[in-house]
Amino acid sequence: MKQTALCTVLLLQGTVACAAGADAPSAFSQPSEHYLLQFAKPGEKVFVYERYDAKGALFQRDAAPIIARVKVPTATERVFNGVTYRLRGLAACPKPKISYKTQQWDCTKAAQDYEEAIYNDRASVVLCKTLVLQSKKGEPDAVSCFSLVGAGNANDPYNVAYDDDEMVFFDMAAIGRNKDGKSLRPDLEHSADLGGQFQE
Repeated sequence: MKQTALCTVLLLQGTVACAAGADAPSAFSQPSEHYLLQFAKPGEKVFVYERYDAKGALFQRDAAPIIARVKVPTATERVFNGVTYRLRGLAACPKPKISYKTQQWDCTKAAQDYEEAIYNDRASVVLCKTLVLQSKKGEPDAVSCFSLVGAGNANDPYNVAYDDDEMVFFDMAAIGRNKDGKSLRPDLEHSADLGGQFQE
């Protein structure tokens, strides 16, 4: 009861800080706009990196300004501040050519065009999260990445861009399988099915 009352007061004050649901740290769910907004800084792009343990609890969080343009070497690799990360459980470009912007594009170039615009032009906060507790030298951490895009007004409201989902939807990345043929990303299967309809 006290928590409900507290949340009500906070919401009435315009504060979106109720520590539950999409506004709390989560290893697997998509963060809300409110969750990402807590890291936003005027005039800066911010990169937030969260590590979660095997139980899904937040283990470590780092936040820093993005000091150089984000690079997209492949459909599943991202370079933030000189460090390379790869999208978890995905394989880049299952087909060399895809339908993009009503034309046939080289898959890697299409992914670069799309994601570089999100990261370098639209995003104010980028959050990547991983289940890797300690990075291995020379091996990119497996991550899922989200971006806060928009200006936060009526004409351009805030939205969360989900990198993993977008790559699968646009057929720029394929969902990996384990040795038994089971999906490594069952959470993205629906997007793969939807996006496949536009590639036929």
